[in-house]
Amino acid sequence: MSQKIPYTVIIPVALVFLVLAVGSRFWVSVPAGHVAVGTLFGAVQSDSYGEGLNIPVNPLLKFHKFDIREKTHKEQAQVPSQDQLQTKIDVSVQYRLNGAMVSNILKETGSIENMIDVQLTPKLRSLLREQGKSIKRAEDFFLEETQEQLQAGLTMGLAEYLEPKGI
Repeated sequence: MSQKIPYTVIIPVALVFLVLAVGSRFWVSVPAGHVAVGTLFGAVQSDSYGEGLNIPVNPLLKFHKFDIREKTHKEQAQVPSQDQLQTKIDVSVQYRLNGAMVSNILKETGSIENMIDVQLTPKLRSLLREQGKSIKRAEDFFLEETQEQLQAGLTMGLAEYLEPKGI
């Protein structure tokens, strides 16, 4: 009743399975709008891999994928004016990662969430407080020219600080 499977079938099936299992480590597929950075035993590689299929790659690399599409960070802050009153301001910052600098981002802060918590949010709050010092009265926050002044100051300050860091 027992049927024997011939070796001519077992060997090719085992070889195909082995090639698929091991061979898949020699390429990396990166989704659209993402960049991948490899680490080798914890050391971050300087090369990044763009979207699409990347062949050949070191099979020992572990890949970290970063979304480089545009995103929005929203923040609420109490901003003091010269008359010592606090005004609640809602700020939205649109940003995206520089794909060429993701290896530095991985080395310095780790993930995109850490990058936002460590770099973007504290600088944004600091700039908001600094910009608020130049406004004489809390009511002036509602003037169009004051809002344009705040936007220009925040944009310039954030760009100067975050651009070298890869945002």
